[in-house]
Amino acid sequence: MKEVLVLKDLEQIKAVSQQYRLEILEAFDSSAKTAKQIAEAMHEPHGRVNYHIKMLEKVGIIEFVEEVIKFGVVEKYYAPVAYKLIIDSSAVTLDDEMNDSISKASLAFFETISREFYDSIEHFSSGPSRKISYSTDYYLTEEEAKELYDQLNQVADSYLKGKEQPREGTHRHFAAHMVVPLPPKES
Repeated sequence: MKEVLVLKDLEQIKAVSQQYRLEILEAFDSSAKTAKQIAEAMHEPHGRVNYHIKMLEKVGIIEFVEEVIKFGVVEKYYAPVAYKLIIDSSAVTLDDEMNDSISKASLAFFETISREFYDSIEHFSSGPSRKISYSTDYYLTEEEAKELYDQLNQVADSYLKGKEQPREGTHRHFAAHMVVPLPPKES
């Protein structure tokens, strides 16, 4: 599995613009699984999950790994092609359809971040601490915003490398960082 898949293709960006498909990607939990295993983990119908896995495979976000025959039944295993997905709008031609798709994908990613945050609050009202940093009202050029995002990515990638699997004494965590343009303040 690659570390990062940069989404530059309209069809890939459309594919991850649905929250449900991001939930399917999360359900793989860094290992190959069948559509049935994902459906069971998500408590969703097998047919619905299988349909979305096929869509993600078609655009190259999930790949077929192997076929295993158990008791005469063919089980197809799939896995995400990368641990991390990045939408790089600077690498694509922005027309109305691409802008709309990037907006929907950004919203789906944000909904995932929000869900993970609220799940953390619900399940860990005491216990493991949350580390949250929030900064606003910085004035950056497009190049400076990209440089900041790239540096945040480098630090996170460097620190988190090799920590994708459970180990003794560890707990599952969620990490996210965003650099987002804001509308001008009203006077």
